[in-house]
Amino acid sequence: INRDEQDDIELEGIVNYVVDGDTLDINDIRIRLALVDTPERGQDGYKEAREFVKNLCLNKRGEVDIDDAQRRGDRYGREMGVIYCDGINVNKALVENNLTKIYTEYCDISEFKNKKWAKPFCN
Repeated sequence: INRDEQDDIELEGIVNYVVDGDTLDINDIRIRLALVDTPERGQDGYKEAREFVKNLCLNKRGEVDIDDAQRRGDRYGREMGVIYCDGINVNKALVENNLTKIYTEYCDISEFKNKKWAKPFCN
């Protein structure tokens, strides 16, 4: 059964801070985008990825589908998932705009590994 992805939303609220291209806060809860890895501060592409996410998300409605396979969060205690800002899949948008690379180490454990935006990199 192909379930509507919006059925899986577990956290929603206003995006009140964008840390970088793959991390943001919704209602002050830190969320890490599953499977995507954008450049860190000081690296090429950092500003572009962060601005892209800010334009998509900041002060807008954010919804998170938490990665069932990474329920405990990451090593920093952040929730991991796919984020939708005003209905746009941010993980997918970053991939489509060449602003990120896929964290292939996590392909084996992520519930999103077979999504169209991740599958070419995860197989």
